[in-house]
Amino acid sequence: MKAQRGRWRGEEGGSRATISSLSSVPDTQGTEVPSPPVSVIPLSILLLGDTNRPEFCEARGCLTSCGVVTEFADVNAAAAALTEDRLSPDVMVVAQAFPGEFSHQAIDRLRRLAPLARVVGLMGSWCEGETRSGSPWPATVRTYWHQWPARCNRQLRHLTMGESCSWALPATTTEEERLLADASQHSGADIPVCASESNGGRQECLPHQFQGLVAVRSRSREMADWLSAACRSRGFVTLWQRDLALARVEGATAGVFDVGDFSDDDRESLHCFAAALRPAPVVALLSFPRIEDHRRALSAGATAVLSKPLMVEDLLESLCALPVR
Repeated sequence: MKAQRGRWRGEEGGSRATISSLSSVPDTQGTEVPSPPVSVIPLSILLLGDTNRPEFCEARGCLTSCGVVTEFADVNAAAAALTEDRLSPDVMVVAQAFPGEFSHQAIDRLRRLAPLARVVGLMGSWCEGETRSGSPWPATVRTYWHQWPARCNRQLRHLTMGESCSWALPATTTEEERLLADASQHSGADIPVCASESNGGRQECLPHQFQGLVAVRSRSREMADWLSAACRSRGFVTLWQRDLALARVEGATAGVFDVGDFSDDDRESLHCFAAALRPAPVVALLSFPRIEDHRRALSAGATAVLSKPLMVEDLLESLCALPVR
């Protein structure tokens, strides 16, 4: 049986996974015969923009691990490929470094040439105020570069399998409706969580098991409680550490370092926190980080950097994806 590209869920109920490998079907004598293996077609992704910019490099790496990526530097080249049927994308990712880099007319042009493709804006730091004082593209998912790694992997994984997710909602869905859809969908157990065993250098993701100890460093008791509750909901035990109580932690699975503006003192605190947990990996939470903050946090010992405000699902996705040291 040939695998055929499935439709988005909600469009005649199709799925990208053509047949299930986990079930069996009876033959004419009533004997169960295993079904053929699943054949999942990778996503076709059109990537538009200057992805050589430092803030977009990590996002490009995430995309290449999620599907077949075709890159274009300008709209005319992308439109020519779509017009000549050289490309039929499932997702169009537009990397915009500053407001107005790609006009509304350019996005509408691509949308008309590929009406079934989801349009996702990969936004640079200069675009953070565009929704308040600028003219953002309508009917487009907006994700900033510092939100991209955890969110992209999760959303594209759902799209690949033909599962419902906020990126698969109609183009007219508002940002608030997407947030509510994510909160509703991922309140269950479909978010992978991390067991202490390792598999090929990465953590094995298994639901509903004791996952290990996560050390939480935050000056705010309220934020520490929120982070601890999120971790405990997926089987982690948490330990709150404040600056004055910083001590060596043996056997930790991971650490979460929460801070606001990433000052030089905060960088030193992160360095000490990562050293106290070593070899456990550390996720650093920064408020609207710039690419320089991202680099400084990694050099201070963080394994991954997330931006605040953040979604619980992004944090849990990052914890699951952390490499075992």
